[in-house]
Amino acid sequence: MKTSALDLPAKAAQRPNQWEETELGEFIAAIESGKSFKCLERPPEDNEVGVAKVSAVTWGEYQEQESKTCLDTKRIQERLFIREGDFLFSRANTVELVGACVIAKSVARNIMLSDKILRLEFSGMLPRFVLFYLRSKQGRRQIELLSTGNQQSMRNIGQERIRAIQIPVPPLAEQRRIVAKIEELFSELDKGMESLKTARAQLKTYRHSLLKVAFEGRLTEQWRHKAKQSDKLIFVRQTLESIPPLPRPNRWKTRSKDVIYSHPCLAVGNPKTPLPKEWQWVPLVDVARMESGHTPSRRRPEWWDGDIPWIGIADARTNNGKIISETAQYTNEEGLKNSAARLLPQGTVCVSRTASVGYVVEMGFDMATSQDFVNWVPSQAVTSAWLRLIFGAHKEYLLRFSRGTTHRTIYFPEWLSVHIGLPPLEEQRRIVEVAEARLSELEALERTIEQSLGQSDALRQSILKCAFEGKLVPQNPDDEPASELLKRIRQAQANAPKPGRRKRQAEASA
Repeated sequence: MKTSALDLPAKAAQRPNQWEETELGEFIAAIESGKSFKCLERPPEDNEVGVAKVSAVTWGEYQEQESKTCLDTKRIQERLFIREGDFLFSRANTVELVGACVIAKSVARNIMLSDKILRLEFSGMLPRFVLFYLRSKQGRRQIELLSTGNQQSMRNIGQERIRAIQIPVPPLAEQRRIVAKIEELFSELDKGMESLKTARAQLKTYRHSLLKVAFEGRLTEQWRHKAKQSDKLIFVRQTLESIPPLPRPNRWKTRSKDVIYSHPCLAVGNPKTPLPKEWQWVPLVDVARMESGHTPSRRRPEWWDGDIPWIGIADARTNNGKIISETAQYTNEEGLKNSAARLLPQGTVCVSRTASVGYVVEMGFDMATSQDFVNWVPSQAVTSAWLRLIFGAHKEYLLRFSRGTTHRTIYFPEWLSVHIGLPPLEEQRRIVEVAEARLSELEALERTIEQSLGQSDALRQSILKCAFEGKLVPQNPDDEPASELLKRIRQAQANAPKPGRRKRQAEASA
């Protein structure tokens, strides 16, 4: 179906006199599509032929390793091999990624075009000029409008619609100046972004180092020494002896006592990591009561929209590592009475154990949770903040500790094997106070870095906008106008012999 002008966005603002605006198809000399092959889901080895996946052209540069190994050896065609300098275009992907394009800078393996990747050849237009335009907001908007499909998960843009993309056309000499200036400015931005990403990685390393020092007792070593000298330090064993033992859960049995994981202040199984002598390894269930959560029936709306905060996974994700005071959903007394949900006291530490594993929050006041959490009600031997700090520092491990493929879970019996390193109560408070102050500073720096990275992306789009409005480089009156370039291209196309039906069919079947 012929694409209507109504399908396209309105024309851009006024451009220089030497420019024109026309369909991209005026400059497309050829479009070549790949084929669908039976493949093995791994990149090819040196003596094998691969087929490019759409991810090979998705992320700004040609990713040769994003390919599959072709098993249809009899159907391998050398003409489909991706070559250095090829302009590659993804004709099928999500609405945000359909039309992603790259120019292959280097090619080391024999990788063929797939049926979802097109190779475009241009005449009279610099490929890199087209590349930058299709990555600009103006170009992306047209691609998204021209793509077809009922689902956001997969959209398609056909060859006719690619040709219908409206593109500004400067003189060829000015195209070269624009491309050179964009690459110069982008190179400077890339250097700045690399510095920001390096700083972000350094902050992450510092965070790990800070927590390691805290959990090994080195952060409060001097304080502990002074407290001992003044006889003000209450050892952990004294605290444990002074409180009544917590009831052990009867519903679950410990699966294993073998050491699965051992790190300063957290272990699964019998811990081996040494602690300061004033500290002590303890089973978590000996110092905090383990509670499960539950969800009142969604079929009973009268059990919802009450005044009892109910913590779900989304709440934990939003407030990870913090004290939570508000939730997205609220239940009521009837919801608690008619379900296994229960009201837990302020200070309870909740760790997500399924769906999204490893998020941790502390209840700011009495609340309930979904069954996606294991909840810890601290005894007098441990502070809520200490538990929150420990679990918040081990999110990556908790994910590895979980079981399952598509749906990860840490089952309740496995939590019975968890041990924590326990400092004296006053030392717990001091460690948390110092650590959280420094972590807060790190988070502020990370936010600044993320904002700067976001501003860098916005600046790229600003550069592209200026470029395609004719404001990035000065015009040269001696340049041949784009109208003359278009005349020559159209004349050449009019004079070119048109292949007959049989010839086209033969080429298609070749």
